[in-house]
Amino acid sequence: MRAKTTREIAEFICKTGYEDLPSEVVDYSMILALSYLGMSTAGSTMDCGRTVSKYINGKAGYPEAGVFGASFRTSADYAALANGNSAKATELEDDSHPEVMSSSVHWPTAFAMGEKVKVSGKDMIAALAIGYEVAARLGLVFTVALERGWGNLPALSTIGNAAIAAKMLRLSVEQTASALSLAASQAAGIRRQGGSGAHFVQAGFTGRNGVCAAELASLGYTGQPDILEGKGGFGDLWSECPEFELSLGEDYRLMRVGIKKYSCAYRMQRNIDGVFDLIAEHNIEWDEVASIEHGINKFMRSTSCKYDQPETAEESRYSLTHCTVACFFDKKVFLPSFTDEKARNGRWHEARSKVKLTVHPEWTDGHFSFDSPVTITLKNGKTYTKLCHKARGDPDMRFGPNEVMKKYQDCMDFSGIFSRVQTEQIAEMTLALDKVEDVSDLAKLLTFPTAKS
Repeated sequence: MRAKTTREIAEFICKTGYEDLPSEVVDYSMILALSYLGMSTAGSTMDCGRTVSKYINGKAGYPEAGVFGASFRTSADYAALANGNSAKATELEDDSHPEVMSSSVHWPTAFAMGEKVKVSGKDMIAALAIGYEVAARLGLVFTVALERGWGNLPALSTIGNAAIAAKMLRLSVEQTASALSLAASQAAGIRRQGGSGAHFVQAGFTGRNGVCAAELASLGYTGQPDILEGKGGFGDLWSECPEFELSLGEDYRLMRVGIKKYSCAYRMQRNIDGVFDLIAEHNIEWDEVASIEHGINKFMRSTSCKYDQPETAEESRYSLTHCTVACFFDKKVFLPSFTDEKARNGRWHEARSKVKLTVHPEWTDGHFSFDSPVTITLKNGKTYTKLCHKARGDPDMRFGPNEVMKKYQDCMDFSGIFSRVQTEQIAEMTLALDKVEDVSDLAKLLTFPTAKS
């Protein structure tokens, strides 16, 4: 469907159903759901996850949906806030580029609303794919905002989450347009927040605000029905794009989501792959290393590689020097690699000084507009170079159930709050989500963990 207006987008949301989804979209959505659930439960046990859960629990909201791993239920909008924040806190969220969107920022709304209205797995998959399509397609046309430092993910995901909630509430076209309009007034995000807690909770706000917009619309609240287009509309204000055309449902952007395996910024994933490949190919030990150099562009330096000597766990997830050292010290770049203690540790600080990021101003700006070389120079003078083009897990090298099951299991082990039986039950239901009659049964398992056996 070619959509140019808010109403046409609303029509796509209302008229598209599970039966319209290609089978590959259904299959991949369940894999992405498993990836999301792992990171959300892991994040619930981290400081940033606990802080937001504590904030929400203190409000004693009406128990409509579960806060995963926290053993309490709250209103659907605040459950989406908590679970979205927890997932993003791990920096394991799965992204699509160049629109800079994440499926892991939309699943919290799908689960919270799915539990509230007790939908089937099929209905939840459809709502997720449709809402993600709206957000991602807007991201592909609203590119100027990224150049100016706005965050497309937290802003446009608010609109995508409103679409998900509207779909689950079975709103009319007019009500859905109002939900999109109300969401547009709550859409915001600043890319510079990367490396701080605000970067995580922005992801949670998208769910809270999207649910709020749809529920207000269901009660008769209205917004301008053409708010996305035209002079002074959201597209014009957000990205100097008063006119646009979206190819909705022609080639679902959900299929362009890459799955992260390292708990740090997406743009560094391929560089970490490159370091691990060189270590394995040449049996390199840290004591042999004289220096390591990564070639990057200005955009990567200003967004994903902001901290050469991080001081906090949050900053270390935006530090390519830290991730490079973790390849040697931890043998695995995962959640335990990113702590305040390791960020401030003297041995890590000294090791990071051996890692250099060389910015090439002549290279085109953009997320993956260049191949990134990594060169390891040994003390004996030998050098080894790897040109990093793609990361394993990218859409062109897509992970299947086995690889994602490993990521999920690692996340559940990190959380340490779920029994083996419960962990297996969650995975089994998620990978057969299209056969689940009531997703609230799965949400209950995720909300109330049993002691790990």
